Amino acid sequence: MQSTKEKAERFAQSASDMGGKGADQAKESASNMLGAVKDTVQNVTSGAADMASKTAGQVRDTAKEWVGNAEDVAKNAARNVREAASFAADRVEDWGGEFAGLIRRNPIPAAFIAMGIGYLAAMACRRDSA
Repeated sequence: MQSTKEKAERFAQSASDMGGKGADQAKESASNMLGAVKDTVQNVTSGAADMASKTAGQVRDTAKEWVGNAEDVAKNAARNVREAASFAADRVEDWGGEFAGLIRRNPIPAAFIAMGIGYLAAMACRRDSA
């Protein structure tokens, strides 16, 4: 019976060795897989950070370009408004000079026209208050 017992012990030892080897292989495989997952996560994280950095740079460049364009539009608008105001002031000055010359050349008709305008204004005010 000793031989059967020895066989059983050898079989148990052999099974134990195989189990230990299997456990070591499983442990090593798990460690390798964990390392691969860790590397993949680091690569994805690094790629995402790079992409975010590039996107932020592009947004910053686009914003600077838009601000520059807005400044150009504002400067052009201000220049156009100044030119229009200058043109209008010149026209009013010219018209005022012509009107004053017309009154100097024709003082009596100008006085009658002024009296007529005054009368119409008085009548309009009187109707509003009644």
